[in-house]
Amino acid sequence: MKPALMIALTRKSVYSLCIALTFAAVFLPGKFSFSQEKINKPSTVDAGVASIDITPGFPIRMAGYAARLSTEADSVLQPISAKALALGRDGQHPSLLITVDLVGIPWRITKEVVDFLSKEKGIDPAQVAICASHTHGGPEVGNLINILQYRNGNFTDSLLALSQLIHITQYTEQLTQKLKDVAVAALNNRKPALVAWGQGQALFAANRRTKGGPVDVALPILKITDPDGTLRGVFVNYACHGTTLGGDMHKIHGDWIAEAHRVIEARHPGATALIALGCAGDANPSPRGTLENVQQHGKEIADNVDKLLTAQLQPLNAPPVGKMKWIRLPFSKVPDVNELIAQTKDESIKGYNARLALERVERGETIPSTLDYPVQVWNFDNKMAMVNLGGEVVVDYSIRLKDEYGAEQLWVNGYSNDVPCYIASRRVIKEGGYEGETSMYWYNKPSPFAPEVEDLIVNAAGELMPSAFKEERPAVNRQETIQKEADGSYRLVSWLAGTAGERIKYMPEWKAFGWFDAKDQALWKANIEKAGKYDVYIEYSVSDKEAGKTFTLQYGNKKLKAQTDKTGSWFTYKTKKAGTLRLPAGTVDFVLGADSGKESGSVFDLREVRLVPVK
Repeated sequence: MKPALMIALTRKSVYSLCIALTFAAVFLPGKFSFSQEKINKPSTVDAGVASIDITPGFPIRMAGYAARLSTEADSVLQPISAKALALGRDGQHPSLLITVDLVGIPWRITKEVVDFLSKEKGIDPAQVAICASHTHGGPEVGNLINILQYRNGNFTDSLLALSQLIHITQYTEQLTQKLKDVAVAALNNRKPALVAWGQGQALFAANRRTKGGPVDVALPILKITDPDGTLRGVFVNYACHGTTLGGDMHKIHGDWIAEAHRVIEARHPGATALIALGCAGDANPSPRGTLENVQQHGKEIADNVDKLLTAQLQPLNAPPVGKMKWIRLPFSKVPDVNELIAQTKDESIKGYNARLALERVERGETIPSTLDYPVQVWNFDNKMAMVNLGGEVVVDYSIRLKDEYGAEQLWVNGYSNDVPCYIASRRVIKEGGYEGETSMYWYNKPSPFAPEVEDLIVNAAGELMPSAFKEERPAVNRQETIQKEADGSYRLVSWLAGTAGERIKYMPEWKAFGWFDAKDQALWKANIEKAGKYDVYIEYSVSDKEAGKTFTLQYGNKKLKAQTDKTGSWFTYKTKKAGTLRLPAGTVDFVLGADSGKESGSVFDLREVRLVPVK
């Protein structure tokens, strides 16, 4: 994210889940945000919701953990479901959003459902999105990770018996029909409704690649009510793997997603809850491992949804208009026959994958050099854009898209329409590891992706983005007067600061400013009740490379200078005493910045300045 991790991208685009700060609400747990504009009286939108049980009725192989024993699940911990939300009247380009409690949805299933809806109901394919919850407790469908097949090889504990393949085929056929049924039910249930959206936070996701690394904490919701205010449905998004329970659980379950469904619907009888995942490819629940953790995370989602449901959300007065395109993502290298032969000596999944590739070559098949990849954007009334990306998308994509198009008006779903593999960013590809390299062989791909896939995906989404979203969004100061804390101190926190400079950005996932240029400044007003000496503490992070730069805290003609010490990384925050200031009583204007006369480039990432009275 910071320069130490930046690969041919601006630090801004890789690191910050930035917001333009053009809205008054801030991203705090249980609070919401939306574009700051006059809220007019809302108009109704035809909307229908439906739900269908997709829990298997017979033993079936579970998906999600390669190390899971090859036995079939023959019991159910939680029922799993598919949900559908239909928006818009016939003749108004109606749309269908379907969520499904599976590790992923293969394109061939999506295509069959889309083709049916297009032929039988006249639905534009760009107006259909199927989003998987990515629970690792659901059944295998259509051999999603297609190396799990009945073959001889070294991965005998991962291979499927013929009877298992038959059960998967039976279930896949049933599932496909149920997805059609739930879509039709939602279309048939349409009636006038009020639709609104807003955002809060959930905080149990943790970056699994880097301790303390970035996650997308946003919790956007779409609220559907009858004109009298009765809740009919709520669509929720959160970027976190459905892996609270591990591979030792051999019962069908929907993980925290199913639990959140259950709690929300129990609290709101008659309403339907739909949940999709954001860019969760490198985010795991924390803590994890127990059923109690599942209940904890599901309740956290439900609690924050309840807070949002009672907040003033942004009305959406028209159904979404969808656009979709397919692009080709290049693999970094397609091995030739000699390279494949050499790889077969590898005892890991890479070697097994090479043996499968050689079998295809012997059959006269060609090893693909690219992957066909779907990118979809729905424009909700020019007030919110929903980006639907296929695959296990890592968080860098959400960060970059929200940075470029505004976190206050963007909603990003991963695991949408197809889950062909992990979709690593430029940074993750360079770093390697599971998401960037090893997983590709589990998904039967010839190699990792080429680094330019990030630009291809982001550019494709940009082409589909509403034109109004492409305009430059000016930064707006949110400066508020800081009042005394109970202990007599003053917290000059980043989200209550004004800003000066072209590049300084507030990063909600860190509750910190990204200090991208030494010319940037943060501004506060504080109501100092008692004159006297105050010790100055700063909470910040900085890479070892950028440490040692001088910063200043100034009011009037008084100035405090100090240097940043190493914190270990941009992900690691520490508190440092910077010195002592004598402050007058009354309103004091503070300016924090670098010693711009001698410093340049990135300075630090700042959470807060704390003024503590000297006793």
